Amino acid sequence: MNKFTKSAIIGALTVGAASIAFAGEGRQGHHGGFYKHFDQIDANADGFVTQDEMTAHHATKFTEKDTDNDGGLSKDEMRATMMSRMEKRLDLMFEKKDKDNDGKITQSEMSHKGGRMFGMIDTDGDGKISKDEAKKMRKHRKTEG
Repeated sequence: MNKFTKSAIIGALTVGAASIAFAGEGRQGHHGGFYKHFDQIDANADGFVTQDEMTAHHATKFTEKDTDNDGGLSKDEMRATMMSRMEKRLDLMFEKKDKDNDGKITQSEMSHKGGRMFGMIDTDGDGKISKDEAKKMRKHRKTEG
């Protein structure tokens, strides 16, 4: 294997690992995700994000997560990233839902997406979800992620 091939493989693995490490920060569904970070990614502030800017942003995020600076992300480093993200989401959830600030979310405080989600899946509006409709929603969700 020549030097160029090794470099290409290492580069591809680094970008892939950065994508994994960045997952959840760039793709946050209804929380804004990419749009939320657009100005940060658009390094030259020209109103556009190029592939180079995206790659550089992912590389920066990867480096931030590589706390021992060994060029790779260990399970512990990935776990720390995921736990941090989960803690932030949990805090936001309690801010939004714990209306009486008692440190608990009761069933009445928990808003269920069931009605809205049901309507999105029940594409023919017959008040029932067929297996085919469920399958279509599953395929749709996979193409989003």
